[in-house]
Amino acid sequence: MGKRILLVEDEKNVILGVRTCLDAVGYDVEIVEDGEEALNAVGREHPDLILLDLLMPKVDGFEVLKVLKGKEDTRKIPIIVLTAKAEEEDKQRAMDLGADSYMTKPFKPQELWDRLKHYLPNA
Repeated sequence: MGKRILLVEDEKNVILGVRTCLDAVGYDVEIVEDGEEALNAVGREHPDLILLDLLMPKVDGFEVLKVLKGKEDTRKIPIIVLTAKAEEEDKQRAMDLGADSYMTKPFKPQELWDRLKHYLPNA
């Protein structure tokens, strides 16, 4: 079984593109479409890495970061923010809340691969 990635994203085209790429190289991808589902899925799925959008329904990505990085059992899960929010203050806020990396949409697949290899080196 491949490394488990939780994709927290509500844009269908992004979900399709990311899932296709990750499935092709053997990652086990679970998809949730809002922050509330993400918080519930982490305990159930035990992901090795989370790809997190910030602009989410119900609970936004900033709150998801705050909760996950604030808990002992989830704080070490790498979280790569994958968002359309390109403002420096958004990036700084996410990093201050514990994001491990920050990517803006649109992104190049190679950039995503490079980050995944960094955080999941034996995948």
